[in-house]
Amino acid sequence: DALPILAYIEPNKKMYHLCIVNLVIGTLYCAKGNYDFGISRVIKSLEPYNKKLGTDTWYYTKRCFLSLLENMSKHMIMLQDSVISECIQFLEHCEIYGKDIPAVIEQPLEEKMHIGKNTVTYESRQIGRA
Repeated sequence: DALPILAYIEPNKKMYHLCIVNLVIGTLYCAKGNYDFGISRVIKSLEPYNKKLGTDTWYYTKRCFLSLLENMSKHMIMLQDSVISECIQFLEHCEIYGKDIPAVIEQPLEEKMHIGKNTVTYESRQIGRA
């Protein structure tokens, strides 16, 4: 398998293969309403955060969290306290590791976003406050 060799040669390079597989599995569970397992899988898919947290992975992670918050605000679902604690801890880690990661890739024809607001750190704080 080439992944362990590549990880040894370039230890700081981001590797997304298993991350994407687990992110998709977690997203599908969230889409079916099983947020306890789905969100936990999404969180685990991004570990270690310094190698797997990026603009694209954050986009899909954020969608799961926003869906979770929407359903919780409508009182359609309840989460176990342990999952809520895991979510809070995850968002705190995103604040730490996401300061240099753009939240969205800016489009040339759209209005420019303030550089401080276009980070995973900023968006994870906003989600954590909700």
